Amino acid sequence: MIFNGLLLVLDLYLSISLFGTSSAESPWLAGVGIGFVQIFFLSQVWLYFVFFKGSADVKVKFEQPLQKFAFLSMGLISFLFTGTMFRDVADFLINLFGYHTSLYGATATLWISGLSLLGFVLGALNARFRMTSPRVEVPIDGLPAALDGLTLVQLSDVHLGTGPKIQHVKEMVDRALSLKPDLIALTGDIIDGMVADIRPELGELARLKAPHGVYFVLGNHECYWNHIEGIEAMRAGGATILQNLGVEVAIRGEQIFVAGMNDPAITHFKGEGPRVPPTPAQSKFNLMLVHQPQLAKHVIEGNGNHRYHLQLSGHTHGGQFFPWNLVVRLIYPIHRGLGRFQDLWVYVSTGTGYWGPPVRLGADGEVTQLVLRSRHR
Repeated sequence: MIFNGLLLVLDLYLSISLFGTSSAESPWLAGVGIGFVQIFFLSQVWLYFVFFKGSADVKVKFEQPLQKFAFLSMGLISFLFTGTMFRDVADFLINLFGYHTSLYGATATLWISGLSLLGFVLGALNARFRMTSPRVEVPIDGLPAALDGLTLVQLSDVHLGTGPKIQHVKEMVDRALSLKPDLIALTGDIIDGMVADIRPELGELARLKAPHGVYFVLGNHECYWNHIEGIEAMRAGGATILQNLGVEVAIRGEQIFVAGMNDPAITHFKGEGPRVPPTPAQSKFNLMLVHQPQLAKHVIEGNGNHRYHLQLSGHTHGGQFFPWNLVVRLIYPIHRGLGRFQDLWVYVSTGTGYWGPPVRLGADGEVTQLVLRSRHR
């Protein structure tokens, strides 16, 4: 009911405020615009009640093209809503301060629609063709000199199945390998579909190799599909699966500990919720992989006597595109990049792929290079 009500309110808002206000000057513009809005919102009804609420194992006729159209519509609705809302606020403030003008009518409608479409197209090109590789140096107290310069590469939120296709995935893998990682971390939402439908993309992902291993943790989206199949597919591709456990790894004569926690979403599918693996006393560096960054609180509280030094997460997408890249700042204390949670370093990737609208604007996709540096107190 809440979702239905929200869709109806948004539908009425765009139909009336954006297109209805141009009807006196241009009835055809109002009619065509309102017609497109209805199609966009009908696609969201299909997306929610058929695609999201339906069984992952049941195929729906024309599922892939309908899903793609619905995600495109979702992005267009967002841009149109944002443009219309800013126009309405600006008009209100202008009139509030005594300036009698109006930002409504056919011309304003065309400007908002045109700029929204332009923003969407630029965001789509950015999502497909722009990929960043931020180099992040992380100072670790007491890190042995032998581990100084140890390089971790992180990929997160690829969303195979609803997101990037094979050529895009190939470019991600090529970029990751070019960074010459000692260790690769896959921090969840890598798979977002049925394994049978994404075998070519999984084949590309299996090219990820590093001298000290490739490690994978579940995100919430793996749990929405057949997460057991997803886990087996990742294992078959050479990744070490970390479900509330850790492994000791010998590097350059020193021991490190690489651990991972389940995503809370797995509890809805009869899986074990997140639990912090205890760290071994002899480990010189402890790394935690967990999809959602807010679980840093559990990492701090549940690590016993030997703390974790660094947590790698994703999930937020950095908001993915404007204005949601501003909204995520209000939700997550660390929404992107490197931050500190008490004595734990937390790095939050903006994601390597994308979810939903194939758009990135203000939050580029990234394959992250993290370099450990010794810091002695």
